[in-house]
Amino acid sequence: MGRQQPQLRHHAVVRFGLAMPARVWYNAKIDVWASMIFSVFNVVMNQFFMPFAIREGASNLQVGLLSAAPAIGLIFSPLWASLIERTGKYRLFFIFPNMIGRVLLVFPALFPHPTVYVVTAVSFQLLMGIQAPAYASLLPKMYPWDVRGRIMGYVRVAMGALMIPLAYIVGSWSDHAGPSGPLFAAALFGFISIMLFNTIRLPKTPVVQDDSKQKQKRSAQETLKEQWGLVKGNRILAVFLLATTFAGFGNMLANPLYQIIQVDELDLTNVQIAVARIAYYLGLLLTYLIAGWMIDRYDIRYTLMVGIGAYAVVPLLYGVWGTYSAVIVGNGIQGMGEAIWDIGILSFIFRLVPGREGVIFGVHLMLFGFRGTLGPLLSAGLSESVALSSLLIIASICGWIGTALFVLGSRGRMRDDHLPSNSST
Repeated sequence: MGRQQPQLRHHAVVRFGLAMPARVWYNAKIDVWASMIFSVFNVVMNQFFMPFAIREGASNLQVGLLSAAPAIGLIFSPLWASLIERTGKYRLFFIFPNMIGRVLLVFPALFPHPTVYVVTAVSFQLLMGIQAPAYASLLPKMYPWDVRGRIMGYVRVAMGALMIPLAYIVGSWSDHAGPSGPLFAAALFGFISIMLFNTIRLPKTPVVQDDSKQKQKRSAQETLKEQWGLVKGNRILAVFLLATTFAGFGNMLANPLYQIIQVDELDLTNVQIAVARIAYYLGLLLTYLIAGWMIDRYDIRYTLMVGIGAYAVVPLLYGVWGTYSAVIVGNGIQGMGEAIWDIGILSFIFRLVPGREGVIFGVHLMLFGFRGTLGPLLSAGLSESVALSSLLIIASICGWIGTALFVLGSRGRMRDDHLPSNSST
């Protein structure tokens, strides 16, 4: 032990108040640069892809399919998670689906038809359903638990800060020259970012905290029944999945309606949409910074309560007020919610089920797949016969039910479910 301690100090670095091994600092730098490059793709795909399709003549049903696309591929995530866990090829299942998926944006750039937009979005998201559980298993090997939340927050802050001016640039660019240029740029920068991310360094041996699970992971023949068995044996995890199902369904029910209101009812230009998205990125940016800090220091359930509640507030703003001001405020709150759901849910699962995070995250993604497919298709189909404000209020009620379930169901359960304390760093 006396010989190892100086070696650890020699290889440790301190950045942003965090002490970490040199390999972890290297991964953080790669993650930051790859995420900043990826921000071009993120802005185009996640913020403007649907408005582009609507302007090309997409029907309400096609808008519903575009909203449902992120969820369709995730229905099969438990199966992918089981395969990934058995093979242990986390990097392979993360890199290749991302590499192929990001290049797909050249197709709507070359063939600007609503059907091409829908096929591209569904194909891309099917590939994302493969990489998502791989990413959940990859993160604990990139970063140790005691600094993971803050590093994830810092990485996303860097990306979010760049996305603020990019939203305005892409909006102005597409208003003046059409969507083809931004789509080509998104495909190029998305490909470059994943190739850079592929240079991360993973430990040759399993992380110490996951060591007890490695033999189980190599020999497990996971089935869907066994995965649900893990959920049944952890009460707070079951409450969490039920709460996020309600709140997430409300969010996905409202999601296509936001775009329809912005483009068809309020007749916003791409620049006006970009201004609203800047509010979204500001909310995202500040929340990544604050939530990443809170996750490493306080009970993570408090942070998740705010994130789940945000999905109840946004559809209420659109449904009751429905003005451009409501769009801007709603985008800011939506950014807060999505930042917390991004890093908060991952961190929550890491602490509840260390070593099985990929499998449980796969179950979470499968549930998202069902609600995320049903919600947008239901609201898009009903939007022709039911007032949009009524659908949005129903979505808000679902969000409030999810929030109440999480607040009441997770209260006082920490000892019962062995949720590790976050107070020590």
